Amino acid sequence: MVAGDFLWRSSHHVNMEQTDGPDWFLHEWFATAGLKQNDLVTKLDYPKNTANRLWHGLQPFRRDHVQAISELLNIRPHELLMHPDDAMRIRRLEAAVREVVKEEAAAAPKPEADKKAAGRAA
Repeated sequence: MVAGDFLWRSSHHVNMEQTDGPDWFLHEWFATAGLKQNDLVTKLDYPKNTANRLWHGLQPFRRDHVQAISELLNIRPHELLMHPDDAMRIRRLEAAVREVVKEEAAAAPKPEADKKAAGRAA
């Protein structure tokens, strides 16, 4: 074991990169939705201290925070962990894939038509 490669009594390894703030995109999503920090208090009934600590990345978010905030923003919970622009690109890609699948399904021969064609050939 190399000096400095020991683990502290926590889940954070001493050689891991330190984060300099929130690890979610709360500010960006709120800006996209036209919301402000105070909406955590007024719309979700969070105590002001909790809202402030979440907003500034001083309090780790919990599953219930992610769920409530994603419902407020009308987004999927995992999208809070990515920039809104990235989430929208993924949504557009998913929509394009669904459209291609739909077109392919419409163009594919129907099973009943295949049976009739096989019956005529025999």
